Amino acid sequence: MQVESLISKIRNPSLDIVQFLKCSHLHLPDELSSASLEHCLQKIKHVGYEQTSSVIREAIRDQVDSVGPSSEILAKIAENLSLGSNQEILIEAVALEKLKENAEQAEKTAEAEFVDQIIGLVTRMHERLVLIKHSQTCSPVPIPADFCCPLSLELMTDPVIVASGQTYERAFIKKWIGLGLIVCPKTRQTLAHTNLIPNYTVKALIANWCESNNVKLPDPMKSREAEFSPRFMDPRSRSQRIWRRQSERFIPRIISSPGIENKADLSGTETQVKKLVEDLKSTSVDTQREATAQLRLLAKHNMDNRIIIANCGAISMLVNLLRSPDAKTQENAVTALLNLSINDNNKTAIANANAIEPLIHVLETGTPEAKENSAATLFSLSVIEDNKVKIGRSGAIGPLVNLLGNGTPRGKKDASTALFNLSIFHENKARIVQAGAVRHLVELMDPAAGMVDKAVAVLANLATIPEGRTSIGQEQGIPVLVEVVELGSARGKENAAAALLQLCTNSNRFCSLVLQEGAVPPLVALSQSGTPRAREKV
Repeated sequence: MQVESLISKIRNPSLDIVQFLKCSHLHLPDELSSASLEHCLQKIKHVGYEQTSSVIREAIRDQVDSVGPSSEILAKIAENLSLGSNQEILIEAVALEKLKENAEQAEKTAEAEFVDQIIGLVTRMHERLVLIKHSQTCSPVPIPADFCCPLSLELMTDPVIVASGQTYERAFIKKWIGLGLIVCPKTRQTLAHTNLIPNYTVKALIANWCESNNVKLPDPMKSREAEFSPRFMDPRSRSQRIWRRQSERFIPRIISSPGIENKADLSGTETQVKKLVEDLKSTSVDTQREATAQLRLLAKHNMDNRIIIANCGAISMLVNLLRSPDAKTQENAVTALLNLSINDNNKTAIANANAIEPLIHVLETGTPEAKENSAATLFSLSVIEDNKVKIGRSGAIGPLVNLLGNGTPRGKKDASTALFNLSIFHENKARIVQAGAVRHLVELMDPAAGMVDKAVAVLANLATIPEGRTSIGQEQGIPVLVEVVELGSARGKENAAAALLQLCTNSNRFCSLVLQEGAVPPLVALSQSGTPRAREKV
């Protein structure tokens, strides 16, 4: 983002130099072959950082509005940044994690939040690439996810375990470490050592699965790294798509491997965490309060710390302290769990520690900050599909709706984000409507609340069930939806149009009300200039 002006100044001279080398008859080194120079030339031509910044900001806005960016947007960003392979995307994620950690330690909150949003985009790119890879598989039956290497996304033939406990295809993790990346690609944990231990259990399971399903194991040496499919790209020739950096010349943006000092730091952190976990068991309120405060802080700034804290058994202890009669201890415990839940493995561990009901208890009894962080933790856990079901059936929706209506501005945003995620699971929609959410959502569509896009995104989901449509009509939601179609953001217009479409196609009465509110002119305008999804809804 910060180098756009410099890039624009050096782009044309760079093109001239490479073009000169390409056309010259000088004797050039082997690494400057005609094909290599053509690769450089096309890459420079497609450097469009100003456009890329605009696309990234648009994608971040979509993400903040709880509606993910489209596949086309993700593909555009990946193309402009030359993030075409799974390895390149994961390297970018590791680099961003380091930038975020540095910003947090320097207390540059705005910068850390922005980097975190970009990490979210890169994560979506990775998820999209996994889906593409699965859609392209030649296997007649779906391959279990645990049998695929997180780097190659292929069925593993020589699985090995790294220091973080994760399993990879030997050839691919060796290549990763060979680039100087002493970080687990999946967990982002710094590797205490680079030894690769054969995973005979997984290898045997894969062999049995292949035999049972008549699947032939791939040759790992011929396995290509997963790339973005051309189907999702611009309709240009293959030679114009500069997706891959040549790996032998690729220099990662990460610092080199951590030395003995870093390993000692991790050992020191583990010792500190073990002591804090013991303090959590103390009968002294002051000791518990101080221990939860320290764990909260440790979990805030560092991915390695989050893994160490979980491995030392802190999660179950922190869950128990969600019912602490000491308000500050409870607040520290829920915030520590929120920070720990940033790690995907910890999301599962927290849910398995039966944290959902204690989190609901915090929603009902905690300080304003504790309630906000409880809602945010429930949102974080609900990213996992099974947790959407558990949270909905555990009685969390009522307290979340109460926070939506009566919480602090931050609490309302956290509640709306959690409710949006929960409303993706069909069974939860009726619960959200029955808890009275629609009235609060309609109130929050006042621009002064600063939550129009979040509120309308939830309403668009609720409008897909009869109870939701009835409640939107009863709570005077139609006029504000029409207003959003006319004056809202691009994403707000899209979701408002989707909600109005549901109302009109399922009820003549609602259709008449929509027309009475003067919806036709803004809908016509939206059909001509809105986003592709918005035009589709119109």
